[in-house]
Amino acid sequence: MKRFSSRQQTTLGKHFLAERLQNALHYDRIAGYFSSSIIEIAGEQIERMRGKVRMICNSDLDILDIQTAKAAALLALTKEWKESIDRLYSEKLQGRLLKLYDLLQSKKLDVRVLPDAAFGLVHGKAGVITFKDGTKTSFLGSANESKSAWAMNYELLWEDDSPEAIDWVQAEFDALWSDPRAVPLSEAIIQDIQRLSRRTVVSHEKWKEGASEPEAVVVESPIYRK
Repeated sequence: MKRFSSRQQTTLGKHFLAERLQNALHYDRIAGYFSSSIIEIAGEQIERMRGKVRMICNSDLDILDIQTAKAAALLALTKEWKESIDRLYSEKLQGRLLKLYDLLQSKKLDVRVLPDAAFGLVHGKAGVITFKDGTKTSFLGSANESKSAWAMNYELLWEDDSPEAIDWVQAEFDALWSDPRAVPLSEAIIQDIQRLSRRTVVSHEKWKEGASEPEAVVVESPIYRK
């Protein structure tokens, strides 16, 4: 068993996550909050993995009828995504979104969202990393899957490679991942990530000169996107 503190290891992302994913085959992660900024911490390691990353995270989706949960949640999830990205989008984010799109499209990264209606806020954070030689390790800690958590915040983390610990964390992940209320990222969100990753800002003067098709401007308007 090993213990890590961002007070002692200045960046847990470098000293723990990136280092272990360097030789990883698979990575299963329970993360209450997932941000594309994690790509800045371990994007290269994830891209080189022969296996995949499975991520279960949280959302404030409101599922009123479990019988129609999939259809309702996918619509709500897309709406929540667009409202958030319109508020947070910047040119700096664009390159990260391109890498995120490639990972999602290739299925190297598989993300499911579990609404609060299932177990309340998914506040537990844990993971199981399977290495290329078949060995595994597990960890528990306060860090969400984001750059701020792994590189900036004060976080605590316990690693345990005992079979009992690995089986326990894996069982928790599998239960959340397989929960019928867990919703995959909709294709609409994945395609929107692609669109934003290729967005080009055109000045009003160039647009008047015909440098951009008029429909390309219309499609970016809040009314159209809603």
